[in-house]
Amino acid sequence: MATQEQIHANRRNALRSTGPKTPAGKAVSSRNALKHGLRARAALLPGEDKHAFERLFKAFRAHYRPLDRLQEILVEQMAVAYWKLSRLARIESHLYQDQSAAHSPLYDSPKDWFHSQNEPDPQPNKPRLTPDQLIARAFIQDASGFNTFSRLSYYEMRLERSFYRAHHELERLRLKPAPAQATP
Repeated sequence: MATQEQIHANRRNALRSTGPKTPAGKAVSSRNALKHGLRARAALLPGEDKHAFERLFKAFRAHYRPLDRLQEILVEQMAVAYWKLSRLARIESHLYQDQSAAHSPLYDSPKDWFHSQNEPDPQPNKPRLTPDQLIARAFIQDASGFNTFSRLSYYEMRLERSFYRAHHELERLRLKPAPAQATP
């Protein structure tokens, strides 16, 4: 149990701790809990192409032509699930390539996987990993203690289920007859 003096010292120290001050530091700390992004609320991860996702979403919207906000949300859910499924396929590709390597850079664990491009590289002698390799590395870290490929399959099933559930609901809404206008 902590003494009164330790509690007071801890409170004094906490007053001095204010977190990151620079925009780069704030950007890094905002991703502290980020791992592989398969459960992330945001569709895009650092290093992913925002314009590619926007093109995908526009293609989904053009194909399904949502009639109202609810249908628009369902189309967006489908696009996000599809985007994450394609991310998952890239992770799987890197994991298979990695299994055949004698020494894998994916299993190294530097302190800061997603360091800013403006900051010095924490390990300058090692080749820099691609964004997809970083995501695969994060997935390996998250799956520690489990069969990595089984875990990957689990996420694939969840994302497919999410995609098809949104698709089914969208089709159900489209087949539903429009409510009859009440006569005064």
